[in-house]
Amino acid sequence: MEEMPRRIDPATDRTAAAHLLGCLPDEVGYCPRCQGLTRRYGRRAQVLCAACRAAEAADSSRG
Repeated sequence: MEEMPRRIDPATDRTAAAHLLGCLPDEVGYCPRCQGLTRRYGRRAQVLCAACRAAEAADSSRG
């Protein structure tokens, strides 16, 4: 079974979060659902963080 993505705590340094997300620090922003950090801005932006997207996908697959 695949491990669920983890939320990046908003207290995390933006440079460290950017390294985890594979983007520039100025592309990092807050997820509107959990306030965790995500690649919020830029060309490959994801408004929701990976943890919220995975939870949403799991909920929709259950029926």
